[in-house]
Amino acid sequence: MIVRKNISIDQCYVDKLKPFLEKNNGNLSAAIRDAIETASLALAGKTGENGEKVSSQVSQNAEFRNGLIEEEEFLLVHHTLFEWLIKNTSGLLIDESTVYEIINPYKIKRIPEIVSYTNSLNEKMGWKIKVGAEYSQGPEPETASLTLSNGNSCFREIMAHSLALYLAKQMKMDVQGLFCKSNVTKVYFKRFEFLDFQKVPKGLEEHFGYMESTFREIQKKPEFWKNLIKTYRQQNYQRLSMQRKTFEAFVSGDLPSVAEMRRNFELITGRPPAAFTLTEHIMIFKEIYLTDNIGSEIEICTEKGREYVKLLHDYSDRKVCESITKYYSNIFKSINYPFKVTTSPHMILFEFGKNLGSTDFSLK
Repeated sequence: MIVRKNISIDQCYVDKLKPFLEKNNGNLSAAIRDAIETASLALAGKTGENGEKVSSQVSQNAEFRNGLIEEEEFLLVHHTLFEWLIKNTSGLLIDESTVYEIINPYKIKRIPEIVSYTNSLNEKMGWKIKVGAEYSQGPEPETASLTLSNGNSCFREIMAHSLALYLAKQMKMDVQGLFCKSNVTKVYFKRFEFLDFQKVPKGLEEHFGYMESTFREIQKKPEFWKNLIKTYRQQNYQRLSMQRKTFEAFVSGDLPSVAEMRRNFELITGRPPAAFTLTEHIMIFKEIYLTDNIGSEIEICTEKGREYVKLLHDYSDRKVCESITKYYSNIFKSINYPFKVTTSPHMILFEFGKNLGSTDFSLK
């Protein structure tokens, strides 16, 4: 029998139901049912899924937390404050030593051990996060995935970050993908080889440390970056950002040669132009063009056989337009892909691919 009642609940009680609401994707009726079941088990002293009495287990976990606080290993932090801290440090990598304070690398060496230990710790700490794992067979799995469900999404993020760093450093598993929803965080891993153990692998940095290098640079020269950001904001980003030699070339009218462009490209990317596909070149060029801020907008197409780059600018002086066209033409010549260039007021179009006419620019 289903009994339907209209009930009134103060906000303070809704706040206390938050863990149950997150578990049931915001379904209030299901959350209340879960809360009633939990309270019933605790009051009756019945056993949970693992056979241990729920009331006894809750008491032991509380004693565990209180003991760590008394020993000054843990501190009480307000839930909202901790959530704010996690959100505002997102994109910065956790120190390796900090992770090892939580997970002992001398004791935990396999994925099942990590899962078991993390779930036990979550239960004791009251984070209400459940960790599961799938991985290929063998002593050193080639692929793996971790699924973190329930609990607070910010807490799941910091836990996923910690586990990803641990797997990267201890098991040579780099992050291949990160999937986040309101109630689930899933991290995909793939085995990799690296020699410099002081560095973090590319995937880990891309998904969890994407602001790391930027933050470190700001720390090195805080006054420079503060003034630069302030200036750009005050002038609505109507400033240029180019290499000193390039600026000198524009002022003198003697633009960098194709060979010099090629050398600059290798300095920026760390590899010669031949190591990249045309699509990769176009994506790299877009990033450089937007950073230089010489033009205003860029439109690209990377569909095979129809590749093009359209540059938009607001210069009206003919000589300036010619210099900009020549400058970017030399950049595209340096990557060794034939192209055709077309200009019109405030637009430069570079077309690649097949059926190029007599105005092709190609390296011999």
